[in-house]
Amino acid sequence: MTNRTTTRPRARLRFALAALTLAAAVAAVAAASAAPPAWMPDESSYDVLTYSAWGRQNGLTGAECTGIGKAGKRPGILSATHGSFRCQTQVGGVPGAVVVAKALGPQWLRVVSITGGKLKPDRGIGAVPKGAPTLQNFDALSALQDGPWGKAHKISRALCYGVGSYQDRTGSLYYYAFSCATFDSQEHRGAQVLVTAAGKDAVRVVRTLAR
Repeated sequence: MTNRTTTRPRARLRFALAALTLAAAVAAVAAASAAPPAWMPDESSYDVLTYSAWGRQNGLTGAECTGIGKAGKRPGILSATHGSFRCQTQVGGVPGAVVVAKALGPQWLRVVSITGGKLKPDRGIGAVPKGAPTLQNFDALSALQDGPWGKAHKISRALCYGVGSYQDRTGSLYYYAFSCATFDSQEHRGAQVLVTAAGKDAVRVVRTLAR
């Protein structure tokens, strides 16, 4: 009798925990399916791909991209938008492989297929730090090239594009994290770095994505 009275509450507890776990999983799937699809302005796709960490790893010098599927339109965005792109890449100005890249956000692409050429696959950039969207991409590049890190590494120019979560304020996109391409005074491309906002006019270098 003692065994029965002690095991029944434990069984009920296990059942309740399993039910809660299942409910949480169902809610997560529902939230993911309800999330709007990622998009990117067509006019941004060329540079975002070229000056990404993947572009740095493969020595890209340019790209010509065409949106795949139905075009969209966003308030404050002049060009059409798409969720995926087919891009003709260039290395040293010479046309190379054709890739398909999926938008992970308005300034963030990931290559999902490569046809022809010998380009390396896109492994992603790893975990993206989370924080309050504070800067636009042109604010981040100015803060990086003019800040202490940029001066210490003799950075002449930078190009930054937002990654991770963002706020769309009628076409003005604010981010916390950015993937930034750097250049020296001779316009040679340097390290690709992940930075985060450290105020309204400063960034913090988190890690190097590619050299």
